[in-house]
Amino acid sequence: MRQSRRAALAACMFLAMAAPPGVSWAQTVDELYASGVKARQAQHFDEAADLLKRALALKPDNADALVQLGFVELGRNDLPAARDAFSRALSLAPTYMDASFGLAEVEFRSGNLDAALPLAEKAAGAEPGNADAATLVETIRKAKQAAGGKPKPAPATAASAKTAPLWRPDPVAGLMEQGRRLKAAGKLAEAERAYRRALKLAPRNTDVLVALGLVAGAGQRFDEAGQFFDRALAIKPGLLDARLGKVRLAIWQGDGPRARAIVDDVLASAPDNVEALNLDARISLLEADYTRAGQSFDRVLAIDPRNAEALLGIGDVRRAEGDDAAARAAYNQALAIEPGSAEIEQRLAVPPPRKWRLDIGTEVSDLTGGLGDWTDSAAGLAYRLSPATTLSGRTRVATRYGHTDVQVEGRIDQAFSPAFSAYALAAATPDADFLARYSIGAGASWQVVAPAKAFGPVSLNIDARYDDFADTGVTTVSPWVQGYIFDGRLGLSARWVHAEDDIGTRADGYVLRADLAVTQRFNVFGGYADAPEISDGTLVPTRTVFGGVSFDVTDPLTLRASIAHEQRPTFDRTIVGLGLTARF
Repeated sequence: MRQSRRAALAACMFLAMAAPPGVSWAQTVDELYASGVKARQAQHFDEAADLLKRALALKPDNADALVQLGFVELGRNDLPAARDAFSRALSLAPTYMDASFGLAEVEFRSGNLDAALPLAEKAAGAEPGNADAATLVETIRKAKQAAGGKPKPAPATAASAKTAPLWRPDPVAGLMEQGRRLKAAGKLAEAERAYRRALKLAPRNTDVLVALGLVAGAGQRFDEAGQFFDRALAIKPGLLDARLGKVRLAIWQGDGPRARAIVDDVLASAPDNVEALNLDARISLLEADYTRAGQSFDRVLAIDPRNAEALLGIGDVRRAEGDDAAARAAYNQALAIEPGSAEIEQRLAVPPPRKWRLDIGTEVSDLTGGLGDWTDSAAGLAYRLSPATTLSGRTRVATRYGHTDVQVEGRIDQAFSPAFSAYALAAATPDADFLARYSIGAGASWQVVAPAKAFGPVSLNIDARYDDFADTGVTTVSPWVQGYIFDGRLGLSARWVHAEDDIGTRADGYVLRADLAVTQRFNVFGGYADAPEISDGTLVPTRTVFGGVSFDVTDPLTLRASIAHEQRPTFDRTIVGLGLTARF
C-alpha cells in the first residue's frame, strides 16, 4: 500500500510540474491525502482531519486515508473517532498492520489491555523491524503485569530489549473520554466536572475548552460558552472546532442569521466538513427550509453513512414534515449506531402527534336588573393537515332574551415560517336574531424576538373582522403585542381595540392580560378590559375584569374554568365559563 501511495504521489508531482503556467487543477484524493499527512506530521490535527475527510469524501474506501485519520484522532485524543477510523480501515484491508497498530494504541489508551495486546503483537509479529510496535507490546505487558495480569513471554527482538516506561494512562485523555460518555448520556453536570478537571491539568488544551463551551451552551449558559470558544480561538486562531462551536451557540440563542453567516464562512473553505454540513442542516430546520436541511443531512450520510447526528437530523426533518413513521425509522437507525444516547431516546419517547383537537365550552351569564340569563356554548373540531396547516370548524349556540342563534364558522391557520403565521375565517348565522348574519376575519402573528432563557419570545399580532348585522355592519381591528419572561412562565399581552360601524360610529379601547404557568400542568390568567362590545350590531362601552385557570389532566386532556364581571351602561353581567380540550 505504501508503494502504491508513493507512486500516486509521484504522479501528482509530475502533473503539477508539467502543467503550463496559469492552469489550476482541482485537488485529487492523493493531493488531499498528502496535505493531510503533512498537516498531521506538523501536529495541525484539525487541518489534517479536514483534509483527510475531504479525501475520504472523494474515495470512501481509501484505507490509507482512514489510517492517517485514525492517527489524527489519536492526536486530538478522540479515541472513539480513532477507533472508528482504524476499524473501517481493517474492514477494507484486514492485513493492514498500521491499522492494527493504531487500534492497539486506542485500546491501550482506553485501558483495554486485554484487547490491546493481541493487536500490538500482531503488528509486531508481521513487521519484526517495527520498533514502535515492539515497544507498545512491551509497554502493554508491563502494564498488565503491574495490574496483576500474567503477561506472555516477549518475542526475541532487539526492540524488546529496550526498557519501556511503566504505562500510565493520559489523565487528560481519560477525563475527556469520561466527559464525552457522560455528555452522550445526558449527564451534563457530571460531564462538565470531568472537563474542568482536565482543564486544570491542561489549561491551554483547545479540545477541553471547546468541550466546556459545548456543555455550557447546552446548559443555556451562553455567555460562558462564548468565552470558552474565544479562549480556544485565542490559542489557535481559526480553530475549526471553536468556530463550529460558535455556530451551535448562535443556534441555541435563536440567532439564525449569525449562525448562517458563520457556517457559510466555514463551508466556503471546507465544503465537505461533516460537522459544518450537519449544522447547516440544523440552521435550515430553524429556517423551516426542510428541503435544504434534508439535502445537507444527505450529503453527510454520503460521506459518512454511520453518522448518527445526520440520521437524527433526518428524523427531525421528517417529523417537521409530519411523517412520524419515517422520523422514528431514522431515530432507530441513529440509536443503533449510538446505543443509549439520551438525545435520541428522548426523540423516540415523544408520542406520535395528535392531529385532531376537540374544544367544548359553555358560558352562563347573570344579568342585573332582573334581565335574566344568557347562555353561550360552542364546540369546535380542528385537524392539523400538516405541521404548517390547520383546518377547523366551530358551531356556536347563543341564547338571549328567549331567542337562540346558531352560528357556524370555518377557519384555516397557516404557518409560513417559524416566526410568521396567519389565519382566515368565515362564519354565518342562518335566520340571525342578534348575532351577525355573516362574519369574515383574518389575522397574523410575527415573532420579533426569539425565546431565550429569561426573556422572549415576543410577537406582534393583529386581528381584523367584519360582522354584518341586519341593520348595520361593524369593522373591528385589534393590533396587540405579547411577550414572555421568566423562562416563558409569565406571558403579558396588551391589545388595542378599534371598532367602527357603517354610519361612522367609532369606539376604541384596550385589553390587558397576564398568563402564568404555576406548574407544568396548572396555569392561571387574569386581566382587565375597557373596550367596546358588539351587541346586536351596537357598540357598547364595557369594562371587564376577568380571570381563569386551566389544568392538564393528562397530555391529551385539558380542563378550563373562567369568571368575568362586566359593567355596561344599562346593566352589569357576571359570566362563569367551563370548557375542555381533548387531543387525539
